[in-house]
Amino acid sequence: AWADEIAQLAQIRKLDIQPFRRTMIQIEVAPSAPAELPLVVGLDGSFYFKPDAGGRLWLSPHDEIATPPCDAAPEELEVAIALDRFEQVVDWNVVRIERKWAGLRSFAPDRKPVIGRDSQNEQFFWLAGQGGFGIQTAPAVAQLAAALLLQRELPFEIVPALYSTDRFR
Repeated sequence: AWADEIAQLAQIRKLDIQPFRRTMIQIEVAPSAPAELPLVVGLDGSFYFKPDAGGRLWLSPHDEIATPPCDAAPEELEVAIALDRFEQVVDWNVVRIERKWAGLRSFAPDRKPVIGRDSQNEQFFWLAGQGGFGIQTAPAVAQLAAALLLQRELPFEIVPALYSTDRFR
């Protein structure tokens, strides 16, 4: 989330990496949710939930609220919206909210990750804007970043220019 601020500290032009807040809550429901329950996403994309240990669920209003870089915290309104959307589509009773948190998901303007040396200062290496795909793409992104940093052969067929800062210049 702080990629642009770090770049500016290094006197590198920012790329307009935008952080967005995402809210999550862990709820206990009755009856307990089955452990084999898959990820469930609302048809309109306005919420999702998935099972956690012990019959609990992780629930999100699937929010994406632009925010400056910060120590993200859940907004009570987003928690209430998530619960309302959930209760409209299931018969489970929400016994209690066990935890609630928020995180930042950051995106470049074209919503693709930025990976590589800055085109105006080769000493600065970007690895930012992974948005909502960080966990899914982390192994491949790490291999690509390592190959580019160490100037080694790419470990798989990919076009690094797709993720370069040159696309914003």
